[in-house]
Amino acid sequence: MRKITHYILYILIAFTALLNIQCSGNGKEKTLLPELVHAESVMFDYPDSALHILEAMPMPSERRDKENHALWCLLVTQAQYKQVMRIPSDSLVRIAYDYYKTTDNARRKAMSALYMGNINYELGNIEDAMRYYLEGKTAVEKTDDYKTGYLIMSSLADLYLFRNLADYALDACTKAYNYAIKDSNKRYQMSALKFLARCYCIRHEFPKAIDTYNKCSSISLELGQKDEYYYQIQTEISLVYSNSGNLEKSLVLSKSLPVEYQSTVLIGKNYYYLNEHDSAYIYLQKSLDTDNVYTKALIYELLYKISDSPKYRKYLKTYCDSLLFYNDSIIALDKGKEIIAYKEKYDHQKLITEQQRLKLEKADAQRLLFIITICLIVVIAVVAYFYQKRLVRKETTIRKQSEQLQDYMLQLHEYETRLMQNNRYMNELQEQISRQEVNAEEIESYREQIDSLQSENSRLSENINTLQQHIAEYTSKLDKARRDTEKFRSISEENLNLKQRERMLADYVVDNDSLVKELREKCRVLDDMEWETLEQMCESTYGNFVSRMQSICPTFTKQELHLCILIKLRFSNTQMSEIFGVSVSSVSQKKFRLKKHLSESLEGSLPEEMTLDRWVGEF
Repeated sequence: MRKITHYILYILIAFTALLNIQCSGNGKEKTLLPELVHAESVMFDYPDSALHILEAMPMPSERRDKENHALWCLLVTQAQYKQVMRIPSDSLVRIAYDYYKTTDNARRKAMSALYMGNINYELGNIEDAMRYYLEGKTAVEKTDDYKTGYLIMSSLADLYLFRNLADYALDACTKAYNYAIKDSNKRYQMSALKFLARCYCIRHEFPKAIDTYNKCSSISLELGQKDEYYYQIQTEISLVYSNSGNLEKSLVLSKSLPVEYQSTVLIGKNYYYLNEHDSAYIYLQKSLDTDNVYTKALIYELLYKISDSPKYRKYLKTYCDSLLFYNDSIIALDKGKEIIAYKEKYDHQKLITEQQRLKLEKADAQRLLFIITICLIVVIAVVAYFYQKRLVRKETTIRKQSEQLQDYMLQLHEYETRLMQNNRYMNELQEQISRQEVNAEEIESYREQIDSLQSENSRLSENINTLQQHIAEYTSKLDKARRDTEKFRSISEENLNLKQRERMLADYVVDNDSLVKELREKCRVLDDMEWETLEQMCESTYGNFVSRMQSICPTFTKQELHLCILIKLRFSNTQMSEIFGVSVSSVSQKKFRLKKHLSESLEGSLPEEMTLDRWVGEF
């Protein structure tokens, strides 16, 4: 009987403990783990760092510490979503959603509902996504978390716009914009205004839509972002003009944009409705280079209508077949949800393959660098060989021309000697004839000899003139070749000496600078004045280095420019990490992003195999 009493007592104690654990989530929040607090504090600006912190810490126990476990699940999902990582299911964030749903923590409840909605939207579960967004909307209204409020309302607005529910979308967009205003976030305000303008477009309130788009553009310019987002807004304004019937204004605005941001479909469509079919045909043909079946169906529909005219009638059957094909594709695309699922699997597998490829590239980096070095040595050797061969060929040409000139001089001497002998002989014959020392027959013979000698002298004179011309020509060529060769050699040697002297002088000036000396002995974080000193030194010592870098890439940030300066001054990655106050791996990441930025600005002029340090050092 006593044993049974003990067993009952143990069961009651265990039941009480379980009840306390179960009910602890509904009371006051426990003390959060410092790693979770740190991860949440950097989540908005540095989601990659937040994810690193979360993955490095041990996952809180679901059984013993439900609150910290739920927060960990929520923050991991948030970090992954912010980095646009593929999330295959809502199982992780559902843990947080189920936990906070039973608590009074409205902020966490709204956030977990937001990411439940986001993930289900990505998975194609639109009805579930909308339900979660509406739950988040109710919860966030009880908080002052304006960022989460904006994200929930903008997501709802996106869903309503997709379904052409203009009134609901307008209300959601207005609330999203109000949240963005309260949060003083200009980027959120831009996005909310863009959605708001689209609502006015659906409601055919085109003047309001254009005013709203213009406000969005003004904020973009205020932030200094005249980029793809800005030009996308301008394209949508052009579309509003087109839909409102103001085709000319739409056309002018579309064509005023940079070529890479022009919507050739919209331009072609405007030309078509302006009955300028030739221009419409040209732009619509350009627009066919797209993977969007809806866009292609629209293009082929317009091309099919254009081909009704005699000039393009020969393409009528082709465009008709293409239009039917893409209309069938659209029908199949709208109905085939399995196709979307397979595409998502394909994208996921493609991402895995890309990650594996990047790992292989990283593993082969040193070997590739070694191969590039050998190739550079070979190229230098080949260039030196051909340079030497060119000099030898030049010297051989000079020698041959000298020999030919000698031959001409000898022939000239021979011809002049014979000419003098002939003249002397003719004088002797003339003298004998004048003294009448010979009879009539001999006189006739002498005169024939004189005529023969005169004709030979004429021929010799012509040969002498020709030889003199050849000699003058070869003398000119020989002098020019010698001058060119000597000039070529002297210029090459002078340039080489100047470059070596310039490099030595620049390195001497840099190494003897007090600030550089101090940094080489002991690195530290620099203030703005010291950075400005380094900029001025590089500008004067390395031939306007800073100005030239800014001219080839005007979008350089200050930090990227500082990185270029440190590379030019031959600081190592370890020294740079101390100067920037970051880790060595962060410096490597900065260099990788800088090289990518430079490659985009130079449009391929920076080869992939060229290291950043070498390129900046030679710049």
